[in-house]
Amino acid sequence: MGTFAELKRQVLLRIDKPDGRTLLVVEQAINDVLQLIAKVKDFDELIVLDTTSAFTIASQKLYHIIDDLFLTRPKDIYSIRCMDESSSTKLTYVPTRELDDKIPYTEQSGIGFPSFYTVRGMYIELYRIPDDVYSLYIQHSQWPSVLVNGTDETEYTNIDDVIVSLSADATASMLEGGGSGDWYQRAFTLLQGAVKENIERPDRTFVARPFSTKKIVSGEYWYDPFYRGGN
Repeated sequence: MGTFAELKRQVLLRIDKPDGRTLLVVEQAINDVLQLIAKVKDFDELIVLDTTSAFTIASQKLYHIIDDLFLTRPKDIYSIRCMDESSSTKLTYVPTRELDDKIPYTEQSGIGFPSFYTVRGMYIELYRIPDDVYSLYIQHSQWPSVLVNGTDETEYTNIDDVIVSLSADATASMLEGGGSGDWYQRAFTLLQGAVKENIERPDRTFVARPFSTKKIVSGEYWYDPFYRGGN
């Protein structure tokens, strides 16, 4: 978790143009690289469980992940739990196409305790539409915070060498008027020695029959468009 000042110092040591413009370019390059690394992999340091910010609203099905759910620098949603003293459950992720095919007008099922969710851009849609105020526990990855002050620290641990190396290359390229090049592949290659990327999301594993609802089917199965019948 290197400080901004230390990262800048190490990058500047690799650049043979220590002037004011170079310093500005280095600062921009470091922050660009931090964002790039987040695109390559969701590191554990930037995966959080928010249990205090998000709540449903009775009869509302769509929630903006920042304006309504108040998540901090959200990137990817990993899981959502809807919490109620008697009905708490982990919601099942449903691809948007699947939900639209099975029940294009979700209002027809009325309101109730939600069991499924889908992601529509910056919005989360819940099904069934909540009938009350419930707390949502949301596990999600974050974009890294922007470093401004010298004492600001990166959230990443043990990859300062990768950050410095990529930032030095990016700085040199920008100072020479070049483009960004294939920085994603460069970052991926440098990170390979430290981590192995897992591209699958826990709630989004695609299998032949992904939407089993055995554990949540109640006597009112006619409200459940994903109910397949049988045991």
